[in-house]
Amino acid sequence: MEKAVSKEAISVRYIYSACVITTTPDLSILHDPWFTEGIYDGSWFHFPKIENPLESIGDVDFIYVSHIHPDHYDSDFLKKYFEKYGVKKVLIANHLPNHLAGKMRADGIEPTILTEKLTIGKTTVEIIPQKTGSISDIDSAIIVKYQATNDKKHCVVNANDIIFDEEMRSQLKSVANEVDILLCGYTGAGPYPQTYFDTSNDKLLAEANNKKLAFFERYKTLVKTINAKVNIPFAGKYILGGKLVGLNDFRGVADPVEVLEFDEKAVVLADNGGEIDTDNLNPSRIRKEKYDEREKIKRIQEIQTMRMDYERLIAKEEIEQLPLKRLLFPASRNAVSKSECDENYYFCIRLPNEQVAVINANKNEPKFLTFFDKSAALPTPHSEIIIDPRYLFGLLTNVYHWNNAEVGSQYDTRRVPNSLNRKAQAFLNYLAI
Repeated sequence: MEKAVSKEAISVRYIYSACVITTTPDLSILHDPWFTEGIYDGSWFHFPKIENPLESIGDVDFIYVSHIHPDHYDSDFLKKYFEKYGVKKVLIANHLPNHLAGKMRADGIEPTILTEKLTIGKTTVEIIPQKTGSISDIDSAIIVKYQATNDKKHCVVNANDIIFDEEMRSQLKSVANEVDILLCGYTGAGPYPQTYFDTSNDKLLAEANNKKLAFFERYKTLVKTINAKVNIPFAGKYILGGKLVGLNDFRGVADPVEVLEFDEKAVVLADNGGEIDTDNLNPSRIRKEKYDEREKIKRIQEIQTMRMDYERLIAKEEIEQLPLKRLLFPASRNAVSKSECDENYYFCIRLPNEQVAVINANKNEPKFLTFFDKSAALPTPHSEIIIDPRYLFGLLTNVYHWNNAEVGSQYDTRRVPNSLNRKAQAFLNYLAI
């Protein structure tokens, strides 16, 4: 597909999930293309599936990657894209430490870290990193502006699934000023509540609904602050495959068309080509009805026999040979050295030998690892992690990453009490040698 030639405006063409293309008369930018199946170590799949994304997207000038999560940074697809259309500059945010830049270089992709506005012709591009002061900061937003010859200013903001606090919302509004089109998250794709309760637990569906409503409130707060002419709810579109298919109905993930019920400015662009521009804000190809449940069931049947990455890597017969207890000490020491948690919080992991490893995330506690008998009472507050030993081995040895494991619903958690401690949760990101 040839690159669209823009009129004196910014056009937004939707492909799938967080993937859009913004085009001005000066340049085109591909945002967050994810088209490799089985990301998050084998758990995430597409629905609906885009059959030929390379052709659908066509040639662009730049690629923007908002953050390191694999439904935004898909290195396999980027390499395929480069093979077809040539290597493009990949624009990313200026973080320190820059986890995304390090991962891209390890993958053989050289990023362009945008430290100031990029100006080409009458178009400016600015990436706003989310900075909370944590070493775990990864997210960003992008602002594309175009100054037309009639002095009309056009502006598109892609806020993606960035977690906005009041300061971040204000900063984004201050930089963007008057916004024509806002692309932003409306739902949450994390592990809660589907991996925090048994599927037979009556609380699960209620928690899933509460999560959905909480993300709607976050969406409302953001769109009120930005006050764009049109809001496009997008991103976070996936289904779980393999042995996790039974969790799909409990994720608390909304269909974006549900936003139409409470946001009169919202537009849901159709997959693989729905488009709108800042000139007249008249969308082509929109969606107003939820996806057909029969099609979703059909897709789940296609992916329910897929294996997780670790299931292909290590055979069950080898579990007893994994040196998990030996790996836990250096991994725990590494995590404590980077911990931002300043109170006792315990992660409890049951091992194949029936012991329980208890790790204290408190950065001020010198005794950070103990082993309990399986029948012993666990200290509180705690998160008990229920995980396949093969996957735990991969996480402790940095073959896999804890944050991907969490977002991918790859392990179960039982919290006592059932409340989130963000600093303690971030501790897990560094539980590796």
